[in-house]
Amino acid sequence: MSTNFNFSFGSLTQRGDRIDTLLQRDAEQFSGMGYDEEYRLGLKSKVDYFRNLPSDEYWEGQQMLRTDAKKKLLVSLTDQLGDLRFRAKLALGEKSVEYRSLRFAKLQTMKEQDLLIYAKHVCTTCRNMMDKLAKRSITEEMLVMIEETATGLDDAIDEQRLMISTREAKTFEREEKANEIYAIIAEVCEVGKKIWDDVNPACYNDYVIYGSKDTIPEDEH
Repeated sequence: MSTNFNFSFGSLTQRGDRIDTLLQRDAEQFSGMGYDEEYRLGLKSKVDYFRNLPSDEYWEGQQMLRTDAKKKLLVSLTDQLGDLRFRAKLALGEKSVEYRSLRFAKLQTMKEQDLLIYAKHVCTTCRNMMDKLAKRSITEEMLVMIEETATGLDDAIDEQRLMISTREAKTFEREEKANEIYAIIAEVCEVGKKIWDDVNPACYNDYVIYGSKDTIPEDEH
């Protein structure tokens, strides 16, 4: 979805406030067209609700936090597996079948999800040869730490993806609400122009200005 106007959300709320003022000023005229106080308050409520919605900058910041948390856990897991690799090479010998069974050669090219599966595999495999690995201080505690970091990374990936989806949903909601408000403003302005056409040029011009899809100088203040 995209917006049906060419100005910012901040400008939209300013126009909404201005239309509220005009509806109060011209209440008698609009009442004759079926636009009563309840209608005005309904628009005001929509504008106030929209104004209080968290901005995309907020959701972008939340996404950045989730991404940073994921990156830190990814670095931590990679470092832990790198340390395990170094110790296992010393303990088993780089050319040994046992060392090659740990499949460390693929470590550098793995994607996040593959790394999670690999971490589980390597810990399980290591546990079957702890007697040989122990001489280079590879312990159960070390393997548990790797598994806990992998679990944390798995959760962080899920949280990042959820936040990306949430941000997209919130963007859609803001655009949907904004278009709804703009449609009301545009309708009010069409009625206002009809009311004041050939009656009061200044009042007529108010509705011409605020019914525009484009930025106006007042929007910039």
